[in-house]
Amino acid sequence: MGLTDDNPLRAGMDRVRALFVRDPHNPILQAKDIDPRFKAVCNPGAHLVDGDVLLLLRGIDPDNHSHLHVARSADGVTNWRVEPEPLLSPLQPEHGWYDEWGCEDPRITYLDDLQCYVIVYVGWSRYGAGVCLATTTDFKTAKRLGMAIHPYNKDAALFPRKIDGKYRLLHRPTAGPLENIWVSESDDLVHWGNPKCVLEEADQPGWDSGKVGAGPPPIETPDGWLLIFHGVQQVDGGWLYRLGLALLDKDDPSRLIGRWPDWVFGPDAPYEFDGHKPGIVFPTGAVVKDGRLMVYYGAADTCIALTTASMAKIQVLDHEHQVLMERLSEESRRPTTDAEREHGAPNGGK
Repeated sequence: MGLTDDNPLRAGMDRVRALFVRDPHNPILQAKDIDPRFKAVCNPGAHLVDGDVLLLLRGIDPDNHSHLHVARSADGVTNWRVEPEPLLSPLQPEHGWYDEWGCEDPRITYLDDLQCYVIVYVGWSRYGAGVCLATTTDFKTAKRLGMAIHPYNKDAALFPRKIDGKYRLLHRPTAGPLENIWVSESDDLVHWGNPKCVLEEADQPGWDSGKVGAGPPPIETPDGWLLIFHGVQQVDGGWLYRLGLALLDKDDPSRLIGRWPDWVFGPDAPYEFDGHKPGIVFPTGAVVKDGRLMVYYGAADTCIALTTASMAKIQVLDHEHQVLMERLSEESRRPTTDAEREHGAPNGGK
């Protein structure tokens, strides 16, 4: 069933595209807000902490090393209070860590059973990029847990609770030309295994045919886990990064319930093109505040911006999409009638 004007998916795509609105204060944070020497700030983790929106910013120094700084704001938009000293900075391998060249692209999850926040970030070193974990209770100090998943792995996000007795972690390994989203499980946050592919790159020339990667930690909804992910398409000018939505099964997040076929938010504003890497919106943090889904993203790998949507409307669309996909799946399994074979079957025609 193609995406023709009368396809029911088309109306849903137009509605969800209209949901996400750029904040008029964008870009909400720039490198000068952290350190005047820094080249860029981007790709922040986000969480609600003591009534504030807390961002964990990736600041890039003149030597291209990335540090993670804490910033707080009452409204999540303005009057940011940025800690001058980083919470996490690169350490040499002789100290037992694998982030000598940078601590990058953090995601933040609070685990109620451990009563702490878990920071999942990319450790970059001479050995490649791997998934590292650290914990904190106050964002004043952090305890490194080390590398959880070896290189080459990026775009990792931890689910906010155990599922069937296991912690679950989304991550994106590179396997030759393939860069798909996987999920692994653990009993202790240190040893990870039983990996399963959750979401694959789309076929060419799709908007997400180059690679896909998890965005912020999944958000639990009545219909499943809402996953915001980035999809990448190779174009004449380089790589174009855009946002997509998917829904994972609440009891088995390795099972994909639904995936919107089109992107829902993409680069358009000048600050999303005027930077180190033009054409990139890279979501890594999200909070739900006063019924609004606030998605924080790196723009052009240079600054931080915000887009918002109604959480209630997204949940309605997720539910409608789930029902629609079930109906389309039933239609595809229905035997073709003689009349449909003569005039063109809706479940088999192109």
